[in-house]
Amino acid sequence: MLRAIQSTDLRRRSREILDRVRSKKEAVVIQNYTTPQAVLIPYEDYNEFQAWRSAKEKRAVWLAELQRIAEGVTARASLSEEKAEYLVNEAVQATRGK
Repeated sequence: MLRAIQSTDLRRRSREILDRVRSKKEAVVIQNYTTPQAVLIPYEDYNEFQAWRSAKEKRAVWLAELQRIAEGVTARASLSEEKAEYLVNEAVQATRGK
């Protein structure tokens, strides 16, 4: 269950609140009046979040690379037959070292 406390309560009861987060594995929302400002979570949850965020960033990089490849394939798909033949011959010569 997500528990919310005022920032002034955090100042007064920081040890108690931190113990509760650590021992009961509860997340605590710190707010000013009714506006959330931060969340205290157990350290294990934080590590899981960091791993998730890192994986998400890697997926974004992979997706960008796939999109770049798809754009290249699309661009080449619209080549004329002569241009495609020229590129194939050029690739063959490059692999043969000519």
